[in-house]
Amino acid sequence: MPELPEVETIRRQLLAAGVEGRIIEKAYVEWPRTVEPLTPSVFCQAVRGRTLEKINRHGKWLVFCLDGNENLLVHLRMTGGFYLTQGTFRKGPHDRAIFEFSGGLNLHFRDPRKFGRFRLESCGGFRSVETVSGGDGAPPSRVSGLGPDALTVTKKEFFQALEGKDKILKALLLDQSVVAGIGNIYADEALFEAKLDPRRRSGTLSSDEISRLWKAIRRVIEAGVRNGGTSLGNGQGNYVDLNGEAGGHREKVKVYGRAGQPCVVCKQPLHRIRIAQRTTVFCPGCQR
Repeated sequence: MPELPEVETIRRQLLAAGVEGRIIEKAYVEWPRTVEPLTPSVFCQAVRGRTLEKINRHGKWLVFCLDGNENLLVHLRMTGGFYLTQGTFRKGPHDRAIFEFSGGLNLHFRDPRKFGRFRLESCGGFRSVETVSGGDGAPPSRVSGLGPDALTVTKKEFFQALEGKDKILKALLLDQSVVAGIGNIYADEALFEAKLDPRRRSGTLSSDEISRLWKAIRRVIEAGVRNGGTSLGNGQGNYVDLNGEAGGHREKVKVYGRAGQPCVVCKQPLHRIRIAQRTTVFCPGCQR
């Protein structure tokens, strides 16, 4: 957490705020581990004077494409997020990095738990992919080592990603090298949507069931993006968007966090188990 829909929401808001095309005039790092293995001084020097040409995303990674054939990769981890200020700024209590852009716009990276990470890499770590969903929602690049993006994965790519694999379904969906961007929330929701038991092994799925799972993943991820992501509580580490607002998808989930409550379809109580060290909620009636 945050997962793909939360990161995509932030990406789209950064685009709408006009961050693209601006020059990073200064950078500050308040928590050195955010930019490891670089030191704060080396990192700040490396990004100073660079133009942020484009903001992409692959899975849970934000990709800030800088001039000079280099990318700044940002992973929000558990509690990371961004907010903007204009003109002279004050550092917030949980700010771990701040970028001063041309035009007086400041981008603050807020991270109460301090797990978020920045990585500077050459563009050689990326490969172009075909835009499949059209418009703003399709990232045009992939982070090396990750599977196809869950928002834009094609049916053919999904079949290829599952080929030869025989893993427990819940664990498979959490594996970012298979499909990138799915975490605990949307894995539970996708398996419910596809009517598949999370304990089932992927090697036992028929072609029709794989197709059903692919469609379910696309549906639940698209719904999460449409609703601005999922916020789970009111604590300081809970997900909020660029404007400090909670995501609206929490009231739309059908199984995640609803153990013991009646299934929205068959009314049987939802069960809670642990798979791959993660709490998993499913319906024993619908997900046979």
